[in-house]
Amino acid sequence: MVPPATGSFSDWGLAAELAPMIGVWRQLLDDHVPNSLGRCRACTQGGTGIPTVRWPCGPRNIAEAAAEYHVRGTGR
Repeated sequence: MVPPATGSFSDWGLAAELAPMIGVWRQLLDDHVPNSLGRCRACTQGGTGIPTVRWPCGPRNIAEAAAEYHVRGTGR
């Protein structure tokens, strides 16, 4: 299996497992989007709702890799 172009090496296995779960990675892509300051809207400081993680965040990268695996037909 050839790893996708997005995400880190450690994300590839998770992305491959996530690839057939289309609804899950699509929801991650919908939720993990940047705000006007370049922070992920979904990755917030616990209990505050304040975005603290730079975008693209880890979940976004994994979801993009899963989508790429799915398109390439390498997802199970």
